[in-house]
Amino acid sequence: MFSGLLDKSKKIEIEVKRLGIFELRGLAREVGISSPTTKKREELIQLIIERLNKGQIEDIVCSKKGRPYKKLAVVDNLLTSMTGQEFNNNFNPQNKLFSYEDVLAFAQVMPIIGNVETEIDKFYGIIRKSMTNDMFMLYDFVTNQAVFLPSELRFTNNLKNGDIVSVKAKKINSNQFFATEILTINNLDAEKYVLKNYCKGEQIISNEVLKFADKNIFVGRRNLIELKDNFYENNNFDKLYEDAIKKGYKVVCLSLNSSIEDQIKMQSMKSAVILSTVFNDSCEKSLNKAVDCVSLCENLVENGEKVLLIIPDILNIIRAIDCCFMEEKKMYDHSMQGIVVAQKILSLGCAYSNNCDITLLVGYDQYDKNDLFLNNQLFKICKII
Repeated sequence: MFSGLLDKSKKIEIEVKRLGIFELRGLAREVGISSPTTKKREELIQLIIERLNKGQIEDIVCSKKGRPYKKLAVVDNLLTSMTGQEFNNNFNPQNKLFSYEDVLAFAQVMPIIGNVETEIDKFYGIIRKSMTNDMFMLYDFVTNQAVFLPSELRFTNNLKNGDIVSVKAKKINSNQFFATEILTINNLDAEKYVLKNYCKGEQIISNEVLKFADKNIFVGRRNLIELKDNFYENNNFDKLYEDAIKKGYKVVCLSLNSSIEDQIKMQSMKSAVILSTVFNDSCEKSLNKAVDCVSLCENLVENGEKVLLIIPDILNIIRAIDCCFMEEKKMYDHSMQGIVVAQKILSLGCAYSNNCDITLLVGYDQYDKNDLFLNNQLFKICKII
């Protein structure tokens, strides 16, 4: 009897001590340890082992309160392995997140850090910063592969949330990677890149315009256009893109739940940043792409750039995010979270006195005219062209 107890206790100790710091924090939350991010590794290990050996896990898990976090995928498996009980306490976020910051918290993806292996690869993508700690990850544009960015690389290269970087990385366990070298930052050689302390100046109403289908797109404004055909059906889009590049704009395109045909067309914009998902992608991926868009545009304008943000269908953005937060959806009905993200994106439109701006071209389908968000908000705050 006592030998069996000793074996179980020893197994728990071995399992816990082999975990990385992020796994320890996730596990600590599950067993009811408060403020795990403020505790050192050794303290977390001791507290977790004590809690697991007391066998009080189930009651503590069920009594969790406060703002929910994005649980590490391995935590349920760890608890099941260590206690012999079945754990599956996935967070159901419906009707619980209302601010943009809360939506960001749901979008977080925490890494599983393990022993570094020898496999080397290159990745190109956007940086995301955790809402709960000082952890930064790169997410590859093509594969969506997560790459952990160690603090020494971030500080040495002055990396920020929303930067676009290419890196060399070593593979770690659970099919994740650990960056070892920064190659480019915002499409410039890392050795030549300098973070600008740029003063945007005061907000202004600009008189400059771009052209789309012989209509004026007002710089630094929210331009709304009804689409009777596909956004890419004619060469109006190509002309706008070419004109914007010639005038020094950084072009960003956000398109969620898009078709394969649209994906191919978007990829033809070689100098643009494409943030997109297709119909069968997860809602979490769509939400993260929308958050990436906000971070990137804010980052670019803070560095003195002129940005053209193209959103072929704004309601597709909201609908893609709705899937994360609504079990049943009625026509023209949206989640509060989807609306909050759309409002955040629309708030980006602004021009500044020191020649930088974020200009939005927002499309909507002609068949969505009765949508409540479109009528109650978009028509009121956008320049209809």
